[in-house]
Amino acid sequence: MRTPKSSADKQKAAEMGVRLRDLRKGAKLSLQDIADRLNREYGANTNKGMISKYENGIHEPSAGTLFCLARILGVSSDYILGRTEDKTVPPAPEAEVGAYAVKVFTRYNILDGGDIDDSLHELIPLSWLVGGHEFFGFKISGSSFAPRYYDGDVIIFERRKKTEHEQVGMVSIGGGDAFVCIITKRRDGKLIRRLEPGGGERFYTTQELATIPVHIIGAAVQVRRMECSSLDFLT
Repeated sequence: MRTPKSSADKQKAAEMGVRLRDLRKGAKLSLQDIADRLNREYGANTNKGMISKYENGIHEPSAGTLFCLARILGVSSDYILGRTEDKTVPPAPEAEVGAYAVKVFTRYNILDGGDIDDSLHELIPLSWLVGGHEFFGFKISGSSFAPRYYDGDVIIFERRKKTEHEQVGMVSIGGGDAFVCIITKRRDGKLIRRLEPGGGERFYTTQELATIPVHIIGAAVQVRRMECSSLDFLT
């Protein structure tokens, strides 16, 4: 869930809300019906008041919630977002039933969005989306991350701003391209160690984290490797 800030974001949220409302009414579903189905079918914890806020452009649903809403209403997420006027949802391959395809980045930047590898379709269980959690993938290029990661590995990250005591994460310093690192929590800041050889490490005080700024993009939850389906990430 996000609250649109700029006038452009508010306009987009309002337009998306109108589509949601029209689709819901066209399906003869009440706000409570939508909330009940999200809770029952996808394990969400929402209510009709939150659905109303989506329809009125007050809040934007997370990517996971938007995907579930599209499934319930029988359209694509792109239609709800106004990216297409085609309501048709292509039939999902058998492997994708009960799964959600995350975007896989080859470069990530909080300012311009980065670069996405459209040839990759990494799937995660729908149950991971419960509670509004969001995920993305990052493809490793080259051998500089060995032996922890190898060329072609895809790391699945949960999008969040906090990590555990010591965890692999993605960080952006001062708006630059995000990089894979180990983030270690300290009482008065965070130690950030880049994983590539010669990347070095630096301790950032709590004040530096806010003023530079240092953005934590996500925390690693799984590694996808070509010779095996997945590896649970262990810290």
